Amino acid sequence: MQDDFYRWYASMSFGDDAGHAEKRWQAIDALVEKSTRQTLGVLTRLAFRVKLQMSAPEIAEVRSKLGGELQPPGDEELVMLAASALAWAMDPEGSNSALAATMVATASCGRLRALEQPMDLLGMSERTSRKLAEASRRRPSLEFAKPLTTSLDKAEVAAAMKLASEGDQSGGLESVITSINKVLGALARRQATVEGEFRRYTKFQDEELDILWWLQGGHCAELQMDFPDVPAEHRPLAIARELASLTKVLPGPTAVLSLLSRAGVSGAMKLSIAAAVQGMPEAWLDTALAGIDDDQLSPVTSPILFALSRRKELDGAEGWASAWGKLTSLDPGSELEPLRFAEAAYREFVLLQLG
Repeated sequence: MQDDFYRWYASMSFGDDAGHAEKRWQAIDALVEKSTRQTLGVLTRLAFRVKLQMSAPEIAEVRSKLGGELQPPGDEELVMLAASALAWAMDPEGSNSALAATMVATASCGRLRALEQPMDLLGMSERTSRKLAEASRRRPSLEFAKPLTTSLDKAEVAAAMKLASEGDQSGGLESVITSINKVLGALARRQATVEGEFRRYTKFQDEELDILWWLQGGHCAELQMDFPDVPAEHRPLAIARELASLTKVLPGPTAVLSLLSRAGVSGAMKLSIAAAVQGMPEAWLDTALAGIDDDQLSPVTSPILFALSRRKELDGAEGWASAWGKLTSLDPGSELEPLRFAEAAYREFVLLQLG
């Protein structure tokens, strides 16, 4: 990734000095290592250039951190550095990779938002999500690379016997106890690791079983209708919401699009976000937003749920779409294919539940 950054940085004509670029990379690495959900949210807002107020405190803080040992970057360089930081945060080995990849996916809003960056953040997001979903759902191995030592250390036993032979029975006994505790501690750590792996795997198994039963039943509980009876214009949001409620861990299962298609979303119609949100029943709206506080919603990383919230504020009346479009920098009339719409909504629901 570091070499990729040097190439991206050079392509944006921010400087050819290798030392300068290296210090910028060091600042990115330090920021990503300690990144929080809020930090990733600011980086996403910058990368997608959504309603940027460059003097805002949270943006000023990120600008300062990305400055590192150098002068804080200018506005255009800051946007590019933020995108590079997101790319690094999405590395599958990173601690926040699932969260970062999901936030990039939701911010794209079914690719309605243009992304002018030297790297393919959306492609990275999809690859990371797929890799994490596949790796996390793989059955844990019962074979360990390093065999566990269960015998006492010979040198420690010899030292204990020497102490005992010299008349220090207490010291010898304490030495043996220490050696035994080391072995027991290693056994306990190995057991805890195995239990943790299988507990995690069981969670994924429960998720898969719940989803399969849901598909087999073919019933949309929140609308109290079988999948084929759900109005086509309601399917992207209603089905996405129910699938998200069955998801246990970010970024979700690998076959999200297939699951949505099997539930009937592919037979829906092409709709704009404004039309789809306005057409949903009010009772469903209350259920969909239950437990979600307004301060959890973001016009950047949850634009569809933000639209649901804006509509709810007006008690279902029209007139919210224009203001929503200005806050999100999205065209309320832009239409999405049903599967892409449902996937975008699913990612947002999952992000709010698990992020």
